[in-house]
Amino acid sequence: MTPDESAELIRKRMAELRRELLTDVQEVSRSAKAMASPKFFVRRFPWATMAIAAGVGFLLIPKKKQVVQPDMEALAELVRKKQIRVDTSKAAKESRGMLQTLAIMGVSWAARTGMNYMAQQLTTASANKAKEPKRVSPAPVEINPNVER
Repeated sequence: MTPDESAELIRKRMAELRRELLTDVQEVSRSAKAMASPKFFVRRFPWATMAIAAGVGFLLIPKKKQVVQPDMEALAELVRKKQIRVDTSKAAKESRGMLQTLAIMGVSWAARTGMNYMAQQLTTASANKAKEPKRVSPAPVEINPNVER
């Protein structure tokens, strides 16, 4: 084999490797895009996906509050021992809060309506003023002190 033939063989092999490399890069790119898609994991690992979703759902749902409903004698005993404090003013505050909320909503609605009415009146007044013909006031006359009358 002559050096020219071996150089030509090397060139052909290098060209073939470049073509294969381009194809391999495109395939790796396609594969990476497919793996980045959530659909890939759902189709490939459906049970694992469901388990993860169930775990996330379990962690997001708050725990149920434990409600204790003791009888009147037990409550009276706890109050006597000062282990529990009963605050009855909270119910009054909540109802007052509702009335305050309704009053604030009414006042804000009235203020908004009043502001809209005032803006409408100002717009109408300025439009009417623009339509009026402008009156030209007579120019002041300058009196020259050097001129005799």
